Amino acid sequence: MLDPRAGLHPAHTPASAVSSHPTEAAAADGAAAAVPPPSGCDWENYATRLEELLSALEWAGFDLPQEWASDFDPQEGALLYATLWRGDGGVDVQYSPHQGMLVLQPFDDVMGVWPESYSLLEDSIEIPVAASGEQAVTAVAGEAGLLDAAHVLVADAAPPEAKRGFALRRVRRIFQPAAAFRQLPLADVLREVTESEWLSAHLDWVVGMAGRDVAPDIVPDAAALGVAAWCWRNNTAVEDHHLDTDVLMARVNIAVTHITQQHICPVEGIDWDSIKDALMDPQWAVADGTTVHSLFGPGWAEVAATVTAEFDRWRQLDHEVLGPQSTLILMSIGGSTSYTDSWWGQGRWRSICRRIIDDAAAASLLLPPPYDQRGPDALLADLDAPDQIPAPVLGWLIDLPGAGDHEPRGLRMHHVTRPPQHCWDPYWLTDSNT
Repeated sequence: MLDPRAGLHPAHTPASAVSSHPTEAAAADGAAAAVPPPSGCDWENYATRLEELLSALEWAGFDLPQEWASDFDPQEGALLYATLWRGDGGVDVQYSPHQGMLVLQPFDDVMGVWPESYSLLEDSIEIPVAASGEQAVTAVAGEAGLLDAAHVLVADAAPPEAKRGFALRRVRRIFQPAAAFRQLPLADVLREVTESEWLSAHLDWVVGMAGRDVAPDIVPDAAALGVAAWCWRNNTAVEDHHLDTDVLMARVNIAVTHITQQHICPVEGIDWDSIKDALMDPQWAVADGTTVHSLFGPGWAEVAATVTAEFDRWRQLDHEVLGPQSTLILMSIGGSTSYTDSWWGQGRWRSICRRIIDDAAAASLLLPPPYDQRGPDALLADLDAPDQIPAPVLGWLIDLPGAGDHEPRGLRMHHVTRPPQHCWDPYWLTDSNT
């Protein structure tokens, strides 16, 4: 008999535990089983391996269950499964260690137990993990958008009260951690946020408009993009002193994002001072060794002053008003808008690059040297570190040269940069009103 909690929101207990329930068929076949029944130690090892395979999803904010539901079949071997949750978004996971297969599936609340939930996948994905393991899971999960913040809309047919409830839950999810951090009622925190003219305006635009469909979850890599976007690229003098080429700007954006990634912790929050110090270091340079301050020339003084002011502002908001968790949520939202949907640092980066390369090949557009000789696979591999490739190659990726109005686009305009959309559909409310 299976664990009755399987497929439901996992209980919060230690992650290495396994709830093992061999089927009656396995027990009946006993000695004739093609695969011997696992021992308790085997189940623990399977669970440990599964958690290793899912490490990228855990970093991206998914809660791994403290107890995995399990089953055993003498022909297929062991099976571990559960629903992974990030906020109200769910993904069903099945792991067959004897088959070397991990399956990510859409979450379906068939029992109506989680009315506020939605699935983060539309289709099932099978991932062979016997050989490539974590690398394969990271690649597939990244392409599916699971390593980035989720974009969720309410179904158009939902009644107005359901849409209002969804919006209110989002506000609570953003600011409830701040209320806990401050040990204040949520209403007091919201009042203080509203009374801050600058913060209120920022929230209206970034959270209410540009990121209005972004789920309020902590996704560290998205938060790094948020810091790069709103404390470096925007709200500062960086744009006023735009570098000579978009390739140079992209190289600096990548360098900022890389630094920021190193100073974000999903528990402790953002180390604002360390990021600021790294960006203000006179020796800070892009990949070819050119110092960033020299790229901006006389404009660096204003860039440095405004960037420093922005980091100081957010550090104060973090430490005195919002706390680390609400700040991480806001930066995760800020790093998940159209401002950064073509940036390196997101989970979908590799799949976006692959699509652009494939479309260029389909349109008979030549790859830039030296990849016209080395081939598309070499280019895709090197794009894991796009700041290291020659400037003409990065420029090719940003704007495919020679592409006409109806031909493939580069990063700047390609529709593949738009993230997948998910839907919360309270269909039972619609049905009850018809």
